Amino acid sequence: MEYFVKRGEDRFGPYSLTDLQKYVQSGNVANEDLAQSESMTDWIPVSQILGNIPMSVMGAGVAAPGSAVEAQLVPLPPNLHWSLVLILGVVTFQLFNMVWAVVLANWARKLSGDNKPIVLVAMYPAGIVAVMLMTSIYPSAAPFGAIFRLAIGIIYIVGMFSIKAAMEEYYNYTENIGLQLSGTMTFFFSTVYLQYHINSIARWKKTGVLK
Repeated sequence: MEYFVKRGEDRFGPYSLTDLQKYVQSGNVANEDLAQSESMTDWIPVSQILGNIPMSVMGAGVAAPGSAVEAQLVPLPPNLHWSLVLILGVVTFQLFNMVWAVVLANWARKLSGDNKPIVLVAMYPAGIVAVMLMTSIYPSAAPFGAIFRLAIGIIYIVGMFSIKAAMEEYYNYTENIGLQLSGTMTFFFSTVYLQYHINSIARWKKTGVLK
C-alpha cells in the first residue's frame, strides 16, 4: 500500500510504508504531518499510520522533524495554463516564450541547484538583441548574424533540455511522482510542453492525482 503526505496545501508521494518510516526517521516527514492511502477517505497523522512500528533513534546530526522537508521542497513556478502560454507566444511572436523560458529556467535552477539552465536559456534573448544591434549597425554582417542566431538557438534548446532534466530528477527523487518527459515534445514545444506538466503537477498537489 502506498501513501500520500500532506503539508498545508502541498501533497507529496506516493510512498511505501517503508519509505514513510524512513522519512520520519530522517526528519523529512513529521509525525504530525497528515497522510492518506488510496483506500482511505480521511487524512490522518503519520504517527497513526506508523503506529508501533519500531524506529531507530535519530542521530544527533539529523534535522528535527519538519525542518528538512521545508529546506528541500521547491514551490512551483506560476501555474499559468499551458494554452495561455501558447497563445501569448503566438501573439507576441515568441517574445513571451523567451521570457517564460527564463522563468522556468530560474525555477529549474532551484530544483537542481545548478545555474546551467538559467545561463543557457538567458543567452538566447540576449543573443537575439545582440544580433539585431550588430546587423543594424553593420548590415554587411548579416550572414554572420544568421550563423550566430542558429548557434544561440541550439544553446536555447540545450537549456530547455536542462530544465527537463532538472524536473525529472526532482520529481523522481525529492517529490517522487515518476515524472517522465518526452525529448521530442521538449524539442518542438519547449515552454508550452513543460508548462503543461507544471499544470499537471499543480493539479496533483491539490488532488493527489497525476494526469
